[in-house]
Amino acid sequence: MKLLILILNFFILSGLYSKAQTKGYYVQFTDKNHSEYSLEKPEEFLSQRAIERRTKQNIDIEEEDLPVSPYYVDSLRKLEIDVRHTTKWLNGAVVFSSNQKLMDTLDCVSFISYVELTFSSEKSSATKKFMDDDTYPGLKNSTSDEYGQAWDQIQTINGHKLHDRGYRGEGIHIAVIDAGFRSADDLPSFQHLWDNNQILGTKDFVNPESNIFNEHYHGMKVLSIMGGKIEDVYMGTAPEASYWLMRTEDAIPETPIEPDYWICAVEMADSLGIDVINTSLGYTTFDYPYTSYSYETLDGTSRASTAAEIASNKGMILVTSAGNEGGGSWNYIGVPADAKGTIAVAAMRNDSVRASFSSYGPSYDKRVKPEVTAMGQSTAVQSLSGGIERGNGTSYSSPVIAGMAACLWQSLPDFTAKEIVNLIFESSNQINHPDHSFGYGIPDFNQAYRTDIGKNNDNAEYWTLSPNPFSSHLNIFKTQQISILGDVKVSIYDMLGNSLFEQHYASNSRININSISHYPAGLYLVLIEFNTKKQHFKVLKR
Repeated sequence: MKLLILILNFFILSGLYSKAQTKGYYVQFTDKNHSEYSLEKPEEFLSQRAIERRTKQNIDIEEEDLPVSPYYVDSLRKLEIDVRHTTKWLNGAVVFSSNQKLMDTLDCVSFISYVELTFSSEKSSATKKFMDDDTYPGLKNSTSDEYGQAWDQIQTINGHKLHDRGYRGEGIHIAVIDAGFRSADDLPSFQHLWDNNQILGTKDFVNPESNIFNEHYHGMKVLSIMGGKIEDVYMGTAPEASYWLMRTEDAIPETPIEPDYWICAVEMADSLGIDVINTSLGYTTFDYPYTSYSYETLDGTSRASTAAEIASNKGMILVTSAGNEGGGSWNYIGVPADAKGTIAVAAMRNDSVRASFSSYGPSYDKRVKPEVTAMGQSTAVQSLSGGIERGNGTSYSSPVIAGMAACLWQSLPDFTAKEIVNLIFESSNQINHPDHSFGYGIPDFNQAYRTDIGKNNDNAEYWTLSPNPFSSHLNIFKTQQISILGDVKVSIYDMLGNSLFEQHYASNSRININSISHYPAGLYLVLIEFNTKKQHFKVLKR
């Protein structure tokens, strides 16, 4: 600390505080000493939902979960350095300063390992970042009464079969990390999300003072593929899930500060208790003078890819676009698609043929990448004009998978994130012979659901129950046409066997139980009796 004070005094006394342009940096700390946080009090830095998610999956809270040392952050601020964000997993900070002389000597401080320049507005690029126009027209697209123009993107992976069983993402929290969500607060396919309080919050890591609904439209279109719904016009893959919207991407320049923003967003998603992350972003080449990635660095060890792997180990499902560089000068996937434990998604046409732009794998260390594929050419999305249009890119195949992963997890709430990911892989049509284009292939979410449903019960052929976990109500559906003799009896027990609820119903196809919001948080057993059968579900009350 004495050295830090000497550095500060030097710049004050010598009058060398520069009025030059403010630049962005990544500062790496050496340790987490002087921290006021402890593993014994995780509620001080993790939400209750995040703690429950880890407890349910037997995931320990570790030192890397502790926030960076407030003492170190305060020390930087005393030097008039703008500490914008911190990363607890990597133990660093995203900072801004106009004093280049100070930043050039900051690594002399005992608690700082290194300082890296990551952003300067002197250099920018007008290069188009996102492939969302109709450069690659698709085949003739099919429609349906309920899904409208979105039919092909869900039926090609058999996702509608989960929807038919009542699994549309209810109770699952999804973080969408993207470049902006222009007009998502006003366009028709998102109205139900606002009406039902399914938009949980927003965060802009690029410019904390901006309104993300006035920024780039890319995230809005990505969100529509999952959460969009217009009756008899459009249906996304997870219209009943709840969403956090996070902006980490500056749509014009391409600089290393953006993956650092992304790291901070993923950590925030973890702290909030998010279940599934969709990130339709990827990095390969940065504007001059920054050091770009090379194929040799795609081994999962970049800062962003390291954070992505950590996120998958915290009990979240992280889905990312594979990239749109197939056949180009780069050709391969990017960062963080190369990360271990994530699902990198390639793009195909509606006839299951690879989209020509879809990036190839494998990772540099020869792991299967991308892992799966979904429709990413001529994908139906919400347009800024209010209608439905079609766009192209692995940015659009990724949310197809992310939304259906949420539905699958809703249907199998006792499974861990990694078990759900494995079910998706194992249901894919190339599981026994993966390649560098489609990875394990095209998932079949109906098969993924049916493969392991017998682990817990055989209810799937007769009844489904949602949401699970629940907070205020339960919905029970018949999943196939069965002949019920007499009524249906539904009972709820606590885990000690005490009867809490018992009700008889006529042979309805849907049963709504609304009088259970007062139940304490914990596990309960729901017993459904009909004909000569008894079937049960374990449910979690939050």
